[in-house]
Amino acid sequence: MSGISKKQIAVVHLAKKQLGFDDETYRTILFHHGDGALSANELTPQAFSGVMAYFNAWGFRSSWMQRTYGDRPGMASPHQIDLIRKLWREWSGGNDEAALNLWLEKSYGVSALRFVKPDVAGKTINGLRAMKRRRAVKVAGAR
Repeated sequence: MSGISKKQIAVVHLAKKQLGFDDETYRTILFHHGDGALSANELTPQAFSGVMAYFNAWGFRSSWMQRTYGDRPGMASPHQIDLIRKLWREWSGGNDEAALNLWLEKSYGVSALRFVKPDVAGKTINGLRAMKRRRAVKVAGAR
């Protein structure tokens, strides 16, 4: 299983700092709530969720959890959510979540990004990539 992203590692370090944990306490938390990890680099996505749940219980609030909705069984992964938002921004030229949700409803019958399941996330990602390609071809043909 692959590890977590550099951004997620940075969030773990930020939580440690904001919560004021010393190195020994931090490593104990990683080991017990991160499936035996000895450092943030060793965390799996599931272990990351466990560590973040612990940090959240201690009062840490991360925009990552709000932005990606975290790891939720049966729902799109945080990576898929981030990629959909990135592709939408590139295609639409904006960061309008309401417009994205409207497009998701019209195109895939899902009322909001937070309700996207993995199979629909894959279709959404492929659809947005295709829309970007079509626009690029159209722009290139207009020259």
